[in-house]
Amino acid sequence: MKIKTLRFILLGLGFVSLAFIMDSCKTFEGAQVTVKPNPLEVHADSVKFNVKAVIPPKSGFKKKGTYFGRLVIKGEGGEFEVGRITISSTQFPNIKKEGASVSYDGNVEFQEGMDGGMLTAVNRYERKKKKIDLPDVKLAPCCITTSRLVADIDQVLFTDVEYQPRTPITLEAKFQFPQNVYEIQPTELEKAEIKAIGDFLNKKYQATKVIIEGYASPEGTYKRNEFLSVNRAKQVQNWLIDQLKKHGYNVYLDSSFFEFKTTTEDWEGFIQNLNQLNLPEATKQQIIQIVSAGYNPEVTERKVMALVGGAEKVEFILAPLRRATIRLEGYTSAYTDAQIDSIVNEFKNGKIDEAKLAELLDDEALRYAMHRTSDLDTKIALMKAYVHKHPDDFRGYNDLGALLVKKGFYDEAIDILTTANNKKPNHYAVLNNLGVAQKHKKNYAEAFVNLQSSYSAKATPEAAFNLGVLYEKTAQYNDAAQQFGNASTLARAKYNQGLSKLLMGDLAGAKMDLESEIRKDKKHALSYYVLAIVGARSGDANLLAVNLRKAVELDRNLAKKASKDLEFRKYWKSTQFLSAIK
Repeated sequence: MKIKTLRFILLGLGFVSLAFIMDSCKTFEGAQVTVKPNPLEVHADSVKFNVKAVIPPKSGFKKKGTYFGRLVIKGEGGEFEVGRITISSTQFPNIKKEGASVSYDGNVEFQEGMDGGMLTAVNRYERKKKKIDLPDVKLAPCCITTSRLVADIDQVLFTDVEYQPRTPITLEAKFQFPQNVYEIQPTELEKAEIKAIGDFLNKKYQATKVIIEGYASPEGTYKRNEFLSVNRAKQVQNWLIDQLKKHGYNVYLDSSFFEFKTTTEDWEGFIQNLNQLNLPEATKQQIIQIVSAGYNPEVTERKVMALVGGAEKVEFILAPLRRATIRLEGYTSAYTDAQIDSIVNEFKNGKIDEAKLAELLDDEALRYAMHRTSDLDTKIALMKAYVHKHPDDFRGYNDLGALLVKKGFYDEAIDILTTANNKKPNHYAVLNNLGVAQKHKKNYAEAFVNLQSSYSAKATPEAAFNLGVLYEKTAQYNDAAQQFGNASTLARAKYNQGLSKLLMGDLAGAKMDLESEIRKDKKHALSYYVLAIVGARSGDANLLAVNLRKAVELDRNLAKKASKDLEFRKYWKSTQFLSAIK
C-alpha cells in the first residue's frame, strides 16, 4: 500500500502494527506497509505472518512523538488481541533524515472465532501529553484454514484376541468289559479319557455328533456275542444321556443324535494282534486265510482256536476286544456369540456384578466380549474387569487405554498405557496408542517418538496414519503425504494424502489422490470440497464448480463455509460459484 498524501501511517511489527492520523503534522509521503501472507493462513494450528513497514526520510515523523499500536483480529467470533507495539523517535533518532524500516514475524495460536475476521491495527498517537485516538486500519483478512480439514481419525490398536468361539474338538474313549458282561464297570469311569468327556459336558460345550461302537470278542456263540456288542453300545449311550442331564444340557438329544455301530465278533481286532502270538509265520497266514474265507461264525471260531491252542491260550488278545468306544464331536465353546452377548447385557444392566462376569467368562472370552459390543462405556467396563482379574497382563491395560483414547479421556489413557508399557516395554500397539493420546495433549515431541517407535517395531497402517496426522498438524506436509501413502488401506488415508499435497503445492498429486478417495467413497463431502479448492488454486473454474456443487449436495453446511472461505475469494461473485452453492 502506497500513500501519496498520507494521513495514515502504517507501521507493523509482526502481530503488532501501528496506524495513525496526524492532523497536526506535515504531509507524509511514501510510507508503505505490507502483510504476508495476505490473506492470513493457518498452519500447525497457528497463524504466522510478517508485517513490514517502511517510513521514508522526511516523512514528517516528529521529535518526541510516540505511537502506540495494538493489533487485533476482529470478526463475528469476537476480537482477539495478538500484541502491542510502541515506536518513538527515541528508538529511531535519525528517522527524520534516514527514515525507518521495521519487520516483525508473528506467531499466534489459531482460535475458532478468528476465522472470517480481519487483521486490524488499532492505534493511538501521543506527543507532549496530547493523546489522539486514530481510526482502525484493516490489514489482511483471516484466515485460510484449509490445513484444518485433515481427517483426524484416531487409529488405535488392540492386542490380538485368541478366543475362538467354535473350535472343533473330537474326544474318544474306550470302555472295557469282562467276558460275557455288558454293564459298565465302575473302575472304567475313572479313566482319564472318559473323565475328559465329562469335563467337556460340564463346560456345556456344544456336542454335534456321537458315534458309539459296541464289540464282542470272537469266542463263544455268535448270538451271545451279538447280544453283548449291542448292549455294550446301549450302556454307553445310557451313560452319556445321564451325563447330559447331569450337566444341564437344555437341548434334548434323542436317538437320532447317536450313530451306532456294532461288531459282533471282532476278528479284525484279533488279526491285528497276531504278532503278539509266538506262532510260526505260516500259521499266522493260515489264520488270516480262515477269517477271510467267509465260513459261518462257528466254523471260523473252531478252526482258528484249533490253530492257537484254544481260547484260554489267547485270552490276553481276546480281553481287549470286549469293549465299546465312544467318539464325541463338537466345539470347545463355553458360549455361543448370542450367549456372550446376553451375559454382557446382564452386566451392562446391573443384573450381574464384575465378579460374576469374570466367573462366567474366561480370560479370552472376556476380551472377545469387549469386541462384540458396540457401546463404548460397556467396552471400558469390560476391560476394567479384565484388568482387575489379570493385573499383570499388559493386553488389558493396552486395550483399556485404547478405549479411553476413543472416549476422549486422554490423561487417564496416558496413565493406563504407561502401565502397559512398563509391563511389556515397547510393544507396537502400546506405543501407537500412547502417541495418539499424547497428540491430543499436544505433547507432539513425545507423540512423535512413540509413533515412530511403534512403526519401526511393526509397520502398521494405523501407526503410519497417526504419524501422517501428526506431521500435518505440525505443517510437515511432505512427510505427512508419505505416511498417509503408507496407510493407503485405511479410510480417509488417500483424502489426507491429497490434502497434504495440496498444502505443499503439489496440485496435480493432490487431484490424483482426492479422486482416488472419491472412487472409494462417493459420499465423502470433504473430498469434493478440497478438490474444489484444488480447482481454485489452479485456476480451473470448471473443476471448482463441479466438485463444489457435489460437496454441497452431500453437506449443505459446506455452502455457507464456501461463501466465506478465502480459498474461493476470487470466485465469490462468479456465476459458476454462486450456482454451485445454491
